[in-house]
Amino acid sequence: MCPPVKRNTVYWLNIFKHAGQIWLESSAFAQAGSLAFFTLFSIAPVMIVIVSVIGVFYGQEAAEGQIVMQLQDTIGKEAAETVQAAVSRSSLKGGGLVATVAGVLAMLVGATTVFGQMQNALNAIWTVVPKPSRNSIMLFLRKRLTSLTIVLAVGFVMLVSLSLSVGLRILLHNVQGWLPWYDVAFSGLELALSILVAALLFGTIFKVLPDVVLSWRDVALGSLLTAVLFTIGRSLIAMYLSYTATASTYGAAGSLVLLLLWVNYSSLILLYGAAFTKAHLLARGLSVQPRNVAVRVRREIVEE
Repeated sequence: MCPPVKRNTVYWLNIFKHAGQIWLESSAFAQAGSLAFFTLFSIAPVMIVIVSVIGVFYGQEAAEGQIVMQLQDTIGKEAAETVQAAVSRSSLKGGGLVATVAGVLAMLVGATTVFGQMQNALNAIWTVVPKPSRNSIMLFLRKRLTSLTIVLAVGFVMLVSLSLSVGLRILLHNVQGWLPWYDVAFSGLELALSILVAALLFGTIFKVLPDVVLSWRDVALGSLLTAVLFTIGRSLIAMYLSYTATASTYGAAGSLVLLLLWVNYSSLILLYGAAFTKAHLLARGLSVQPRNVAVRVRREIVEE
């Protein structure tokens, strides 16, 4: 009989292995490339919505400054400047009522496009598809509404992250005089806060977007793993992009290519986290339960 430690090790190794199989079978690389492409058209509207949410509490300029700072730490200065320029050009200018309403609707459609594609990618992980329906307009509107919910959730999570970060800075500044290793303590707490906030964001995506019935318990471990992998991967991706001289290779389009590569690699991490969530669910003896608007699909290889 295997010792408990060895048995648990084999259990978790099997989950990671099964997650890798699910990840590959769902065409993760093609899905990640598709997400990177759609991000080009959605990044500016998404940032505008997020800045608007945070700006209600901190002001528009302060919110935009914080977002740009976060982007620089994540994707690099050049790519962040590209996003900032796109946001500036996409911002709604003064105009008539019809032009303003049309601009808002176009911005919301653009902001939800990438999350609609992300929903398709997650459905591929869970092997579910929306039910064939004649009412395709209602299906489209439902998907857009779900995607808009995620966009607003991203803004809310970033607002919470910013508020907690400010509170953490104030707290540690007040105890700086008698707290040893102040810099180490601040860096450690900020890292832990970053992982927890990312886990909350990934958990929301894993629970809301796919057409599968999941509880917070079902997505908790997978979202935490994704947050840790994302935090580690963010540094590794930044190192890789800095050493491969990608920006200089593509000249004027270098910053755009950097953004595409970063989104592509990050999407692979996101999809593996979703695959791990599914593998962990199945390892616990549970089954995949589609929502009432979706059905399961099964892939078969037929030899004739």
